Amino acid sequence: MIHHASRLIVRGFEILIVACLAIMGILVFGNVVLRYAFNSGIAISEELSRLLFVWLIFMGAVLASARRIHIGFDTLQRAVGPRARRALVVFTGALILAGCGIFIVGGWRQTLINLGNTYPVLGISYAWLYGTALVFGVALIFPVCNNIRRALIGIDDGLTEDLADRIEGLAERIDESKRPAGREASAKGEK
Repeated sequence: MIHHASRLIVRGFEILIVACLAIMGILVFGNVVLRYAFNSGIAISEELSRLLFVWLIFMGAVLASARRIHIGFDTLQRAVGPRARRALVVFTGALILAGCGIFIVGGWRQTLINLGNTYPVLGISYAWLYGTALVFGVALIFPVCNNIRRALIGIDDGLTEDLADRIEGLAERIDESKRPAGREASAKGEK
């Protein structure tokens, strides 16, 4: 259930991120062209781009968590055994879930406080800005719970594999892929 909900959230956020980037690109590029070519501009461009950028950042953070690609300090995880590693994943997941609770409560309160405040040009409520914290807190629960679930059932994700081992293996595969072509070329050169 959690895994399925996590995948749906990831897919929805991917679509929303693409839409935000497209709208931001059109607004900013259009505004630049209008300012330099026609000495005018799109009035809502700055406010809407800023709002979309905030949403983009928080949705990207949820996607990074779902794909387990956040920047992390994993030296301790690599130094301990599989059981301790799983315990660390569960512990950090519990801390993140506590942080999600803070985001949900704080985001809800800020959204309610700012319902009456509006953007000067857009005319929409500032609740759209502060609502990102609420959405972020709720959405992040699913990938974090999925990561905890994976740790509890023993899915390791290759943390035991050292980076140097991965690089060495990649170098060997590259060398192997070049050897036959190199031997054939040298054999042709000798004839």
